[in-house]
Amino acid sequence: MRESWHADRIEEPEATWKAERLRSNITFRSLKCLEVQGDQRREVEVDVAVDETVKIFLDGKCVTALAVLPIQLKEMAVGFLVGEGLVEGIHEIAAVKEQNRSVFCETGKAEASGMPAIDPDREESPDPYPSNRIVSTGSLESDFAMKADTILKTVDQLNDRAKLWRRTGATHTSIVCNSDGEVLASCEDIGRSTSVDKTVGAALLCGMDLSRCALITTGRLSKAIVAKAARAGFPVIISRSAPMSSAVDLAQEIGITLVAFARSPNLYVYCGEERVI
Repeated sequence: MRESWHADRIEEPEATWKAERLRSNITFRSLKCLEVQGDQRREVEVDVAVDETVKIFLDGKCVTALAVLPIQLKEMAVGFLVGEGLVEGIHEIAAVKEQNRSVFCETGKAEASGMPAIDPDREESPDPYPSNRIVSTGSLESDFAMKADTILKTVDQLNDRAKLWRRTGATHTSIVCNSDGEVLASCEDIGRSTSVDKTVGAALLCGMDLSRCALITTGRLSKAIVAKAARAGFPVIISRSAPMSSAVDLAQEIGITLVAFARSPNLYVYCGEERVI
């Protein structure tokens, strides 16, 4: 087996990722494929990320079905519900239960409040919620700030934490950090949105105040991702990748600091520059 078939392609010293303990047969499995290089062909064994469809229920109603890595499902459900505005915050979630690749969340209310079902392909779809549901008061009022060099050092940790990406090349990674760059939560998933959902959910379940944190991700910044960050309460969102114009417009409208193409030695602040010091 070519253990470094993907990691050889990234510009970093070879780490001990061969010995990293990952949940084989849950998050990835080995497959044989044909490698073609010029005139040479040979059979090799590579690792492939595992994806499964998981449903999220809120007060007995299925609100979405997502293709995800089949781990950290409770975190994903909490992050999704808060990020999509289906609940106002984690304080509204009374119980979370995982069963048979579904996650059942309860608000404790007698009846569901007429919440719309979400298109499972929402990542490439328009934001299904009106703008008045996007605004996060916490984001607008936060005096949170980060030094530019701290941002770059923290972004560099994305590769260190992307264990499954090093094996498969098939995942995105997201991080929640404080102003000193201390990583408070980190998750991988096969989608940029679901990596954010899981990371946000993990942070919320630990009781973190996200108005005092930044969200960092490997995925491009769409309007939907910025909306998730706003609903969760983040004042700063950072990506190693590119922003979309609608994401910049929304961030400007609601007062979020948006940083993209954060790759040492440069980063680009598209709005909210007062929080980058």
